[in-house]
Amino acid sequence: MTTRIPRSLPLQASIRDLGVALLCGWLSLAGCSDGPSLSLNYASTAKDNYELAKTEFRDDDYEEAIRYAEFVRVRFPFSRYAVEAELVIARSRFGNREYLSAQDAFRQFARLHPTHEHVKNGWIAYMVAVSAYMAAPETTNILLPKHYQRDQSVLEEALTALQTFFDRYPTSPRVQDAKTLRDDIQRRLLEHELYVAEYYLNRDLAESAIGRLEAASRRYPGLGFDANVMFLLGVTYLRVEEVELARDTFAELQMRHPEHSYGAQAKVYLQHIYDRYGPADPNRARPDRSLPTPRRPTEANPKMLPRGATSEPQARTPHTGAEPAVALRSLR
Repeated sequence: MTTRIPRSLPLQASIRDLGVALLCGWLSLAGCSDGPSLSLNYASTAKDNYELAKTEFRDDDYEEAIRYAEFVRVRFPFSRYAVEAELVIARSRFGNREYLSAQDAFRQFARLHPTHEHVKNGWIAYMVAVSAYMAAPETTNILLPKHYQRDQSVLEEALTALQTFFDRYPTSPRVQDAKTLRDDIQRRLLEHELYVAEYYLNRDLAESAIGRLEAASRRYPGLGFDANVMFLLGVTYLRVEEVELARDTFAELQMRHPEHSYGAQAKVYLQHIYDRYGPADPNRARPDRSLPTPRRPTEANPKMLPRGATSEPQARTPHTGAEPAVALRSLR
């Protein structure tokens, strides 16, 4: 049975737009200029080069903005503009869709400048999570696997970054945006878990599917897909003859989601369980689901060894400077 969670593309687009809008809004640029030529004629002061970097950022010329900001950072390392230039570099990498580089740049900025305004208000920590989220796989090419079929480690990293944000900046203005982002990340991770569980079920690996579904039920509750998880879990329990676990799961599904289509199907399964196994029996014998114990390798039988071989370790022959005769014969 296929259970899919449609990915919220409008939400991802809105998060991308929000990130860019936050970047642009912070710079608060007044006016616009044509910018320097491609030859990059740097100005003589840190302030002027920083202003050029902001102007290029405003014009969406992120490569030029990075070059001017890097010039400020390297040429004027003790200027107050050098710190702001580092922030322009991080934001320019985000705007240029270099999300992993942007994530590293934001994280490094927070580590080097803990008293900066945007570090203290949680904005930098939020952008670390947004950058990781934007670097996650997307379904943009029909020739590539679906996003939920691919590695989700970047999304896991984004979720960890968000938890750090919530722990350290509970009063940040970005808290509500972070909650929206967290919900979408968890939905995508849940979609991946359901895909993996279905993969195991299709290959008769019910135990592995149960592990995935039970973990998904604990980690991602309340996202609107509890009925999906519970139904698959009940079906999988029934497949491995966990009759009472299946009965309890379907009963809970019917009680909690009576209007859901899976809630209606749960009623049918409950009747099937009753007809086949009778009423609930807490003392019903459960199947042996323990993992098999690996067999210890048998010791070598001396009678089965090749002639001249021994099961005891042999002492190493001291090196005499001459190769063994057998080696010489093999070269003739």
